[in-house]
Amino acid sequence: MRERYNIDMKEVTSEEFEKLVSEAIDHIPEQYSSVLEEVVFKVEEQPSKEQRVKLGLRDCDALFGLYEGVPRTKRNGQVHMLLPDIITIFKFPMIQMFPDKQSLKQQIYETVWHEVAHYFGLNHEQIHAFK
Repeated sequence: MRERYNIDMKEVTSEEFEKLVSEAIDHIPEQYSSVLEEVVFKVEEQPSKEQRVKLGLRDCDALFGLYEGVPRTKRNGQVHMLLPDIITIFKFPMIQMFPDKQSLKQQIYETVWHEVAHYFGLNHEQIHAFK
């Protein structure tokens, strides 16, 4: 059964949400996308209990995305012993907080870029410079 969420009288299926994430990945600034290596992108319903505990999130805190790995700026040339980096985009918190498809799409784009920027070790000022 396909999951559906009501958004401004329209429905967004899991496949449509994943397509929006894929489009956001395609819109990562070229100077970064061309050197994005060994990164797995996933879509999950929501953060796991373990992720929430690790990040110190309260029940009322929303998390749209998560980068898990070692930022490129902290690798010191060591890549052969590292697991692939993982960027997870969480569907339910975004669908719950963004009532229409356009604002949802914008948030997905911002979240994907934000998590990719963490992979590159960018700070929040640098991340927001690309909005």
